[in-house]
Amino acid sequence: MHEHERIDHAAARGTVMGAVRDLDGGTVRDVLLQSLLGSGVDDTVTEVVIPVLREVGDRWQSGELGVLHEHFVSSSFRGVLGELRMPVQGKQMRTVVLACPPHELHDLPLELFGAMLHARRWRVVSLGANTPMTAIGQAVRFLNADACVLAGVRRSAFESRMPSLSRLGARLPLFLAGEGAATLPRTPPRTTVLPRDLRRAADLLDALDGGDATSSPHPPDAQHHNEPAVG
Repeated sequence: MHEHERIDHAAARGTVMGAVRDLDGGTVRDVLLQSLLGSGVDDTVTEVVIPVLREVGDRWQSGELGVLHEHFVSSSFRGVLGELRMPVQGKQMRTVVLACPPHELHDLPLELFGAMLHARRWRVVSLGANTPMTAIGQAVRFLNADACVLAGVRRSAFESRMPSLSRLGARLPLFLAGEGAATLPRTPPRTTVLPRDLRRAADLLDALDGGDATSSPHPPDAQHHNEPAVG
């Protein structure tokens, strides 16, 4: 990364929003790659990509943008996810499984969070949207994963699966994220709700002991966060 190159994130967001209005995928990619090279993955995700996603959603709700713009920006950002997962120095020692529970379709923020974990030298295995709990459990066992993150926008995505979540949390550190996790009246046993701040959430997960992760499923000061990180 060229840390000496200062990136104007406000200008980058403005350029990307203009490109979204014009359905200009090339400009979206160019701006994000410039931000990536100049500021790194964390800043690109938290200062450019996520704010643009929110603004597009707000402008769609107000009628200023159409559903085509929402689909376009999602597709464009997915197109650069591979670039966000740039090669990292050193061996990737730990594995995290990312997934959205059944009927949850909003996996893009979770994929972006995965890019931030990848930059922290995690091996990120994404199962995507609408993933059956049995498949998540199989992936965790097959990979001997060190952590798992489930994200959802609906409370019912977690509330209807409390026993499954508790069993999964007994196997490895299990993190819940998204509005659905934030609105749970109680957190399932052996699970942690990630904070809203993506950088803080990534650092919290990264602080896990890579040795025997299952011996300490809840990092310090992590158990009572009520704001969602992703989803």
